[in-house]
Formats: sequence, structure tokens, C-alpha cells
Amino acid sequence: MNLRGEGGYSMVELLVVMAILGVVVGGITTLFARGINADAQQTARFQSQQDLRVAMDRMRREIHAACTISAPGTYNTAVSSVTLYFPSDSCNSGSHSVTWCTSGSAGAYSLYRIVSTSCTGATQMFADYLTAASIFTYLPPNSHLGTLNGGAGAITTQDNSSVLPRLHVDMTISRGTRNAHPYRVWDDIAFRNGPRGCGTGVASC
Repeated sequence: MNLRGEGGYSMVELLVVMAILGVVVGGITTLFARGINADAQQTARFQSQQDLRVAMDRMRREIHAACTISAPGTYNTAVSSVTLYFPSDSCNSGSHSVTWCTSGSAGAYSLYRIVSTSCTGATQMFADYLTAASIFTYLPPNSHLGTLNGGAGAITTQDNSSVLPRLHVDMTISRGTRNAHPYRVWDDIAFRNGPRGCGTGVASC
């Protein structure tokens, strides 16, 4: 038997083929990993946006039904917690009072809701990864907001506009450095059961 006639691969050839195969498989794996990460980030962004929309819709309905907040004297100032009073409690503190608040630190805050006059014990979370804690600004009746996106600095009080009191809500969600697409919603929501003006010389009520 003549062994010299049998074909085969040398060790060098096998190593070259394995190296090429490793590069190809590594590239394919990287593409798959990037695709999976992109899909996960897209899902997270969609969920964040959906959370904000649901929270804002719930707040709109409750603020429209409310008369005022627990501390109307703190107006034109962004705060992290707000308690709503309703006609069912004669527009005062009562069993139907609802508190919306944020909790967290270092640019990662959560939005909570609780049927209570304070945020203590709140467990119903509506949104996460908020970039700021102070998202509520009470605008007193008979005042004017120059521009919806202007923030508290654009508010002029007691300008005889006879408008209802409102709550300016401004929320932005960002899930960190990987998610470079923060999502923001804001609105100027009227208390439909609130007064259109306060007493003489009273700035807010």
C-alpha cells in the first residue's frame, strides 16, 4: 500500500481554516448581540413612553375632577409631591384625597400615586427613570402662563384672566447612557371644579 497517494490537510492549513472560521463566527455573534441589545433598548423605550402616557392620562382625569391642592400657597414653584382635594370631601382633606409624588435619587426617580393626604406608604408606581423629582407646579386661578413649555418663570399671577387653577406637570424619562433618547411629556391641566379667582389681595387659593 502506497501511503504517499493519500490526500490530507497539514496542521498549518487546519489552523488557518480555524482562524478564518473564528473571525466569521465572531462577526456573526457580534451582529446578533447588537440586534438583541437594540431590540431590548427599543422595548424599554416604548415601555417608558407608555408608562408616562398612562400616568399623564390618569393625572389629567383626577386633576380635572379636583378643586385644588393641599398647599395652594406654594404656587409657581416646582415641587415633588402634590395632594388633590375633591368636591366629594368639600374641597378639603378627606378620604378621597389623592397624592402624586416622586421618590428616588441621582436622576433616577419613580412616580407614585396613593389615596392619602401624603406620599407615605405609596406603592402604586406609574413610571420609573424620571430625570427630575420636582415635576409639579401649581398655577393659581386668575393667572396666566405665557408659554406651556416656559416653566414657572413664564407665569404671571393675578392678571384678571379669570382662568381656572392649573397644575403644570413636566416629566422626562431616560434609562441611562445606553438609552440616548429621553422622552418628555408636559401639560397644563385645569382644576375644573376650582375657583376662577381668589379674594381681594389673595394671590393663590
